[in-house]
Amino acid sequence: MAVYANREELIAILDQVVAELNKNETLTTRIRSANVSLGINVTDLPGTEYVIAFSKGVITGTAGSASAATVGITLASDTLDRIFLGRLSGESAYFSGALRLRGDEWMAESVANYIYYITPLYKAATEHLSRD
Repeated sequence: MAVYANREELIAILDQVVAELNKNETLTTRIRSANVSLGINVTDLPGTEYVIAFSKGVITGTAGSASAATVGITLASDTLDRIFLGRLSGESAYFSGALRLRGDEWMAESVANYIYYITPLYKAATEHLSRD
């Protein structure tokens, strides 16, 4: 069952997280020379694709075109929710089959390091959601 009411709700949450990520000077300094993107395809919200790009000290978020990202993940909304809440590691989701990966595994591990920054912002952005 989808965690989010619809595609628009998830995109609004991700947009909020991306905006807050850009306020984190530690992260923006860390990604000064980065050029990597994460494409997210959410299977239980048809048409929901989102790209988070980390490039030259700036984080951007864009709805759509997940296939153009450096690393792509395909997963259900509840899996995405658990990963971003810090309740499930991306590696565990991958090895259990709950997450499909497109792209280089080493690069995916590099992108996974940014989850540490995403988790508290995602928790704040999703406090209103009803979870089982």
